[in-house]
Amino acid sequence: DTSISDEGVHVLDPFTGTGTFIVRLLQSGLIKPHDLARKYRYELHANEIVLLAYYVAAINIEETYHSLRGGEYVPFDGIVLTDTFQMFEDDDELDDLGIFQANNDRVVAQKKRDIRVIIGNPPYSAAQKSENDANKNNVYTTLDSSIRETYAKRSTATLKYNLYDSYIRAIRWASNRIGNEGVVA
Repeated sequence: DTSISDEGVHVLDPFTGTGTFIVRLLQSGLIKPHDLARKYRYELHANEIVLLAYYVAAINIEETYHSLRGGEYVPFDGIVLTDTFQMFEDDDELDDLGIFQANNDRVVAQKKRDIRVIIGNPPYSAAQKSENDANKNNVYTTLDSSIRETYAKRSTATLKYNLYDSYIRAIRWASNRIGNEGVVA
């Protein structure tokens, strides 16, 4: 008995790229007009690690909201410049120099949110063919341990290396993030 428009239903696109999924959600009509301002300001969240994509996403989301609501321009404060996988690692540390303090504050706030919907297009990074591909998977100890204790433990496959590519990691991360209640799409 819950809709995406309801108060308290936080939505996250953890690999937002240029913000297409959040933009389409805003345009879809699934968020009722009287809930749009609240949802935009407090309950929509997006992460991106590539700086240019981060700025493009912020502009796309802001412009879409402005085209729907009109009036005064409202910046989208729900976007975070971060490595989504790294932000939940046990050894993750925020920038202590305070250079990105506003971003750090958004990271801390987002981690406290009860995220119920995770949408988006997970990154894909299958095994590289050579060192020259520069596409080697990073190590995320906490996340990889979760994969090892679930997917790998229950798998009958003999080769389990591909369970640690970023696409599978994204699914495991999202499942961990929503816990026992929510939707991953």
